[in-house]
Amino acid sequence: MNDGERLNQIWARVLEKLREVVYEFKITQHELHVAGDFLDRLGKAGVSRSLVNTALAMASVDATARTPGGTRPNLQGPYYVPSPIRENGCIFARDPAPDAPRLTLTGLVTDAATGSPIAGAHLDFWQADHEGHYDHGGNHLRGVVISDASGRYALHTVVPLYYSDHDDDPVGELFRAMGRHSRRAAHLHLKVRVAGKERLMTQLFIADTMYLDSDYVEGAVSEDLLLKLHPVAAADGGAPAYSAHFDIAVSVADGSIEVK
Repeated sequence: MNDGERLNQIWARVLEKLREVVYEFKITQHELHVAGDFLDRLGKAGVSRSLVNTALAMASVDATARTPGGTRPNLQGPYYVPSPIRENGCIFARDPAPDAPRLTLTGLVTDAATGSPIAGAHLDFWQADHEGHYDHGGNHLRGVVISDASGRYALHTVVPLYYSDHDDDPVGELFRAMGRHSRRAAHLHLKVRVAGKERLMTQLFIADTMYLDSDYVEGAVSEDLLLKLHPVAAADGGAPAYSAHFDIAVSVADGSIEVK
């Protein structure tokens, strides 16, 4: 099937489903025009991709990127930039705020097919801080952690907070009209590269925090991506501190690396 044929089939199926919605809800021409005007505003604001991702991207991820036995993939999000290697696993580019809860995350990186540990995997983390802000001009709370000879890794960071993306654009306008919010549950982003090839992109969510059941990205949060925090001795300065454990399984089925 060439691209034109595929596009025609997708277009026909989308129209079929949309017509079903029009008949089911008896949508008026006025309502169609309101929808068209909204799409115009969406495009002018440059957030059409965001709305598509919000509604459908996780369905695409689950349909095309899941690996049997592997860690569930997730969206990249808009804030990724290449990060430096952090030899000590600490992704602070500056001292964190004194009251920022600290987090040490540990785990094992394995081959999803065999369970064998993978040494030298590059785990590229990035996240919001304890107030829900990303560092857009530097590398604070961004960094690459490398698994050791036994496939184990250790990340030292802060516990992120939820944040809102679309309060002032048409995506937020749509959510408000539906009585919904536009907040993301607290999470860490992660890419895993092995032998220079990206093997996984996902998000790890902080368990027992707000918006896990209503994250505005449809289907992003799942039980297998939750980090359960365990209190440990307070950090220097008295800030709360926690540990968590998360094992990561990736596919290396193409045989481009050797696992032990």
